[in-house]
Amino acid sequence: MDQGGPRARRPVRVDDLGDLLPAARSLWGYVWAGPNSLVGLVGALTTRTRPVRWRGVLLFEDADSGLARFLRWRGFTAITLGHVIVANRPLSDGLLAHELEHVAQAERWGPLYYPAYLLGSVRGYRRNPFERAARRTATVIQTALEERSRGRRD
Repeated sequence: MDQGGPRARRPVRVDDLGDLLPAARSLWGYVWAGPNSLVGLVGALTTRTRPVRWRGVLLFEDADSGLARFLRWRGFTAITLGHVIVANRPLSDGLLAHELEHVAQAERWGPLYYPAYLLGSVRGYRRNPFERAARRTATVIQTALEERSRGRRD
């Protein structure tokens, strides 16, 4: 006899991000970034990993086949495509913050995000303005998490 019902089996992703990042996304963001998310869903399905709904996105974490294998082969840990994040290992809160910044970018740029991202990569991945913004966000969040941690120990 199943005592927990269908919700009891749903995987959960726990983080320490608290109110530092949004827990939900706007309806308009889902609509505007919808084409990007469809591309992400197609890629994520190749991982054969069960997603977790987390902070308004589908998170395919610790995957080892399909798109996740390709990422590992190319030397990357994760990719965000619209409201879909695919990762080939468990992600730290800092890297999750980085990927959520890409979600916000996809919501702002909508279907123009992929061409804009590719154009931004002409001078190299590290100089891409979308990546630089995501790294800044991750640094700010990581610093805030460390300050919170220090505050709890004091």
